[in-house]
Amino acid sequence: MTTWRTYLFLILSLLTTLAMFLIDPISTNAGESVGIFIMIFIIAGCALSVLLAFVVFRTSEEKKGLASIALLLTLFNVAITLYFLWVGFRLA
Repeated sequence: MTTWRTYLFLILSLLTTLAMFLIDPISTNAGESVGIFIMIFIIAGCALSVLLAFVVFRTSEEKKGLASIALLLTLFNVAITLYFLWVGFRLA
């Protein structure tokens, strides 16, 4: 049975991925201050997605189909975030 946790996990992963792809067009059109809020949302979304991954995959009554898709998106988001942090620290 798919519960609200799985749907929340999937929606949060999708929103975080969309924020990653749309940070440049949104901050270009709306201003630099909006870009800061989007970056905070991306970091918070990654952290919450990892937390939700543990919750969803530890629950035995959850179906794992949608949760697996959300997990792939979460791993992609975390990998991209860590890559840019690593590059930023190496160049700073």
